[in-house]
Amino acid sequence: MMSTDVNSLLELLTDRVSHSALGLPGPTPDQITDIVRAGMRAPDHGLLRPWHFVVIEGDRREQLGTVLQNSLRLRGVTDESQLAKALKAPQRAPTIIAVMLQFKNHPKVERNEQIGSAAAAAYAMSLASNALGFGSMWRTGVYATDPSVVAALGGGVQDEVIGFLYLGTREGPSKKLPVLDPAEFMTHF
Repeated sequence: MMSTDVNSLLELLTDRVSHSALGLPGPTPDQITDIVRAGMRAPDHGLLRPWHFVVIEGDRREQLGTVLQNSLRLRGVTDESQLAKALKAPQRAPTIIAVMLQFKNHPKVERNEQIGSAAAAAYAMSLASNALGFGSMWRTGVYATDPSVVAALGGGVQDEVIGFLYLGTREGPSKKLPVLDPAEFMTHF
């Protein structure tokens, strides 16, 4: 790798921020495939492939909003503003990829390690979308482990949503994060 490639890669990694205002266009089908391919390179002990990616676009985002709203209703939420917010949540971006943990019973690879693999996949997908010029935002919330949401997305009883990855064209400026000193978060053993 040439040094400019290394510098570009380091810049992508160190400048990444979530972007909450995402509009059209979203990634093309080929770009979505590339984004998912990046996720599939996440560390994966035992090659269990403990993840599945559910792409939600177009009118299916409205369907997801209904699923999220019903999730709140099942928990007894009656506040109309919360219910309306849930219904609109999937409209934040033209493309959403639900990164699902598809848990596999395995004697050596515990659930937390499989969750880590699925989370690494979501992060790799976020970076890939940024490399392709799109903004991304990773959301979870109360829906991630709700059995009704998981089932609607095709998951089983031991599965969960590791993250809803919202993807689209950045609208407005990216938020500025403070520059942190690595020395404050690191020690040597």
